[in-house]
Formats: sequence, structure tokens, C-alpha cells
Amino acid sequence: MRGTKLLAWQIPQVWENLEQEVLTIPENSSVLKRQKQLLRETQQVLNAIAADVRNGLLETVGIESSLVGDEERCSMRLVLPDNADTELIARAIDAENIEAWRDSKGFVHVGINPWYSTKDVDQAVLCTIKVIHVLLGVHATDTLSAQLPTLAQKLLAGVAEIMQIQKKAAKKTE
Repeated sequence: MRGTKLLAWQIPQVWENLEQEVLTIPENSSVLKRQKQLLRETQQVLNAIAADVRNGLLETVGIESSLVGDEERCSMRLVLPDNADTELIARAIDAENIEAWRDSKGFVHVGINPWYSTKDVDQAVLCTIKVIHVLLGVHATDTLSAQLPTLAQKLLAGVAEIMQIQKKAAKKTE
């Protein structure tokens, strides 16, 4: 194994408590307000990462995926062909230094994390694509890939979105 393995984000218990609004806070505390703000911003980052991963997989191997927060981890759930050996695919992706696993329903999950850099997102996409292409021999049709944005366009959009988030955060702290 080379490099550091990219791990799925371990979703903290406070996330679920915030979503269900079951937290109690001391009077005059701003913790809950700040945690809710952090939750919203984190969800936006995860959505941007998920969009890049989804588009990359669709563009190159024609595989659909979706963002999930199951089993206290954040991941992209892959929709693979019925004949796919999902256990083998999950192990192969995991061997590429990207945390991956097979759930109890047979879906392959590729871990994502809100702290991934754009390079990390690219690595997650490319390793997943490589495994799927080699093990299943699938690739997207020319028609589908012509309709989707290129990887460079997605990366630029992601950088622009991050810059907007940083600007909003800077304004709120002023």
C-alpha cells in the first residue's frame, strides 16, 4: 500500500441529534446554533463531493451512485450490474487505498469525507473507475459522456463553490 488510505467520514452522534433536534443546551449558549451552521456547511461540502464522484462514475463507466450516511459512515453507494461480484469489487477498491465495503443488501460503498481535497476526490473516483472497468469491463456510452461535464469542469465548479463557502464564512465572522 502506498500513501495514506482515504477513509469514510465517521458521522458524529451530534449530527443525528441536530437533525432530530433532541439536544438541550444551557441558557445563553451559542453552541447549538454554531453546530447547526456547521452541519449545513458540511452537508454542502458532502453534496459537492458526491456530485463530482457521481458525475465521474457516470461519465467514464456509466455507473450510477448516490450519497448515503448509513452505518455511521458517509459514502457513495454504487449501483452495479446484477452480475457483479460486489464483495470482490469492494475489496479491490479498498485495496486501492480508498475505504470501501459491501453492505448487508449487497451494495458497494466507497467512503467519502468532507475533508477530502480535490486531489482526494479525484483519487476516489479514479480508483473506483479503474476497479470497475477492469473487473466488469464496462464504460459509459459516447452519448452519455457527451451530455455530462468534463472532470476539469467539475473540479473548477467545486473550487468555485469552496471559495464561495469561504467568503460566506469570512463575512459571518466579521
